[in-house]
Amino acid sequence: MGGAETYMFKLSEALTELGHSVKFWGMKHPKNLIEDEFDCFADRIEFNELSLIQKITATYDTVYSTKNIKKISHFLDQWTPDIVHLHNYNFQLTPSVLKEFSKRNIRVVQTIHDSQMVCPYHRLYNFQKESTCTKCVEGSFSNCVKDRCFDNSLLKSTVGAVESYLYHGKDYYNKYIDYYISPSQFLKNLVGKRVHKPIDVIPNFVDVLLDQNTLNSNMESYYLYYGRVSKEKGIIEIIPLFEKLKLKLYIVGNGDEVAEIKQSEYITYLGPKYGEELFPIIANAKYVIQPSKWFENCPMTIVESFSLGIPVIGANHSGFMELIQDGKTGFILDFTLKEKLEEELLRVDRLYKQDLRQQALSFYVEALSKQQHLNKVLKIYESLLANKA
Repeated sequence: MGGAETYMFKLSEALTELGHSVKFWGMKHPKNLIEDEFDCFADRIEFNELSLIQKITATYDTVYSTKNIKKISHFLDQWTPDIVHLHNYNFQLTPSVLKEFSKRNIRVVQTIHDSQMVCPYHRLYNFQKESTCTKCVEGSFSNCVKDRCFDNSLLKSTVGAVESYLYHGKDYYNKYIDYYISPSQFLKNLVGKRVHKPIDVIPNFVDVLLDQNTLNSNMESYYLYYGRVSKEKGIIEIIPLFEKLKLKLYIVGNGDEVAEIKQSEYITYLGPKYGEELFPIIANAKYVIQPSKWFENCPMTIVESFSLGIPVIGANHSGFMELIQDGKTGFILDFTLKEKLEEELLRVDRLYKQDLRQQALSFYVEALSKQQHLNKVLKIYESLLANKA
């Protein structure tokens, strides 16, 4: 389960605790945690299992889906909410369903979890060139086709560009969504170049259930990376540095570069860990380190780390710059300057002190807590309902 899904369920749980009625509509999947109460979830499209003719039809359905319009319409016939809160819906559900909310005069809020509205590939990263990319943010969506951003595939990249042209051309994101929430100013600035509706910056929250009195009681001297172990995350490239400096690095997660991890006296791979199994590992680390090469919105790893009083070393771009106060709640490093990285890592190792932990936890309580988040979201809901025609 990704960060967007984790956030969606946490927000829904918090709203339910306050007495609000919450229901879900989404895609069918064998690992779904929620029941398809009205038997109208969207069918999952699995291209690898389709014939050529079926793939052509399915490709159209990932851009504009009449099937899903009927399914969401059926859902809304059974249960009409006051507010629809959208998360990720492109490619499987499709923006074609947005019109159905407007027909019923339902107010719509969307949390922007990625850059899909300004980047057809929704990642602001070109894996072929291994570099960040913002060509489509203000330029032509045809850049996605020219650079074959989707898996180096001309077909997939064309489909992605067509979707962007279609929904921006029809102004769906301005017509059918009333309010946006962006977890970072960084993403708000990008999306705001093409979307002209109100966008509030409200960072993600976590609800870590761990006894605060036991936090850091067994603090060890290891650094911790946790998350996806893949090329764009930059973790594999810094492993040799930790060995050279004789600093302990624990790695938690899964991904296509796990095989590249060479365990040693200083490098320990713990595999994927979640929830109650993961939090004590975070809580006893010296620093959490995030050397991501691609842009990050509002990394849940940082919010979780701060909630446990752990300072974070992050890259000098995107959402990292908003969450990490250099020298107070962690440190910002330029991981592209390989010749200076050794010196910088030794510097932050020397600068470690208990104050960093207290400041990280204080920042979480003041700006990133569950209650802070709920207050801001509910204020948006209330303002939309108050102005409902």
